[in-house]
Amino acid sequence: MKVAIHQPHYFPWLGYLNKMSNVDKFILLDDVQLTDSSNMFRNQLLTLNGSQKYITIPFIKNGYMQKSYNQLEINPLIDWQKLHSNFIKENYRKAPFFNEVWEKIKIIFEKKYFLLSDVTIDTILLLKDIFNISTEILMQSKLEYPSDSKKNQLVLDLCIAVKSNYYLSGKGAKKYMELNPFTEKGIVVEFQNFNMAEYPQFSNKNQFIPGLSVLDMLFNIGIDESIVIFNKQK
Repeated sequence: MKVAIHQPHYFPWLGYLNKMSNVDKFILLDDVQLTDSSNMFRNQLLTLNGSQKYITIPFIKNGYMQKSYNQLEINPLIDWQKLHSNFIKENYRKAPFFNEVWEKIKIIFEKKYFLLSDVTIDTILLLKDIFNISTEILMQSKLEYPSDSKKNQLVLDLCIAVKSNYYLSGKGAKKYMELNPFTEKGIVVEFQNFNMAEYPQFSNKNQFIPGLSVLDMLFNIGIDESIVIFNKQK
């Protein structure tokens, strides 16, 4: 049984969904600390002039390093949903498939949220449905494993917890991942091999900009064509 493990991301990029679609079970790390440099609370889209810009969910930072990701509260003093929806409308309303995609995602900006993890996980589940991904989603916080597990050992223990014999890792982990403990437990480790396919970006007349939230792709080429590209890269 194949498994992949990842932190929840806010409207993740296509490579994230590719990883999810190539396994039987996808474990979301909702019981770890937030990483400031990650997309666990933000992601990038394009402005009308073709420049990259983060849209960020504000969370209460007081003591956040002592809390798990699934305990982090959204800052109620900032109307992030209005800010994000306005940004998307201002910069993508002229995109070829804006209306089609907006109807699918606007619920994220209408629903009441209190926890950061609830937002990011909802965006992942929404995209999972759009791309017809059948993979089972599991929450780290719902699994039984040694509570002191960290880093490499945490990944191994989560694989053991779900009785997986195959772990699909991000290719960036090649630099530091210790493979021997997995081999000793009979778990095969493979590294994701994904290269972002180029597509037209209506606001960008220069070189293609990869790595953006998959929303950019959806707005530019639509759901059907995005699914075609997605399925070709599995």
